[in-house]
Amino acid sequence: MSKNISFENLLNKNVKEINYKDLVSLSNLNDDEASNFFEYISKCSLTEILEIMNKLVQINQQESYLEYESIFKKFLSYPNDIIKISCMKGLSESEDRKLINIFVEIMLEGESLELRNQAAKVLIGFSFRAFEKKLINSDSTLIFDSLFRIISNVNEPISLRMNALESISIFNHESIDEYILYAWNSEDFYSKRSSIVSMGLSGDIKWTNYVIKDLSHEEPKIRCEASKSLGIIGTENELFHLEKLLEDEDLNVQLSTITSIQNIGGDKALNLLEKSLLSPEPLVVEQSKLSIQIIKEEQNLDLVVTPEMAQNLYGSSDIQPGIDLEGYDPLEINFDEINTTFSESNDFGTGITEEAEELGLDRGDPFDIDLLPEDLFDYDEDN
Repeated sequence: MSKNISFENLLNKNVKEINYKDLVSLSNLNDDEASNFFEYISKCSLTEILEIMNKLVQINQQESYLEYESIFKKFLSYPNDIIKISCMKGLSESEDRKLINIFVEIMLEGESLELRNQAAKVLIGFSFRAFEKKLINSDSTLIFDSLFRIISNVNEPISLRMNALESISIFNHESIDEYILYAWNSEDFYSKRSSIVSMGLSGDIKWTNYVIKDLSHEEPKIRCEASKSLGIIGTENELFHLEKLLEDEDLNVQLSTITSIQNIGGDKALNLLEKSLLSPEPLVVEQSKLSIQIIKEEQNLDLVVTPEMAQNLYGSSDIQPGIDLEGYDPLEINFDEINTTFSESNDFGTGITEEAEELGLDRGDPFDIDLLPEDLFDYDEDN
């Protein structure tokens, strides 16, 4: 039994009596404690379980020192898609590579579209880790191949393909460019929005002109995403394109633009944000003040911390990322992969892993692509 007295007391409570303090006591449970909680809460109604799980997800996002990963993992096996979706949201920042196969299988074979969509979304975290060379080749390839299988299948629903497109765009592989462009040219709103998000997530300046064009799109949500993406791939040279959005008719566009200007940074960015302090909108003024403070703090840090100092403070592993070996069996690791560059160690599409083969991903070379249809995303959602 748990040594956590608060947790033991919780197990003796009626679920309707559970409060915030009780939920805090569920943080950092070990596997046995998570199993006890699973048995306890499984006796409740679906509505009660979902309410508790959603609260845990919310707390997990708001309080970084609290961690409910063991609970979310346990409830991934609960026989209800809504509960599973909530758990995947809670695991969106998990670094446990054992979840990769689970998420991939759900994305490819999940019973509901909502479940598959969420799996495609949460794979973006592992895409980042793959791009940063924190995963071994077999994991990185499985992620890429699985996402590519979705975006290249015209029979899959648009929403699933677009969620997969955003997650795979992190790899910034040339084979993805055609799909981003077809989505960008599509008249489907969801496709258009996802293409702009993907351009930003790729981190590649080659998309700059496409993103700039959509800063003047008639749809506020498109302008908002274009602003965010330009904040990722843009430089000081593009700041004047963002300046006009500081007075956009849509408040969300204004706020996202302030953050984008902050992300680009520099003296020009400070000048633009100082003008925003005169805005009649309180939220704009508040966000501008915060962004100005962040830029100034970063500038001061740059003045006092040299690259040599950073290496001494944080170690070479933070400057030259390497594979995170936690969670791997030594037999899984090819130590020749370590300290190689991403392009050298991730030749996607030239082989197939055992995991991929088990999931039916024996696709040969996914980059040996035939001519694409006129509009990849012009398909009925019900297909």
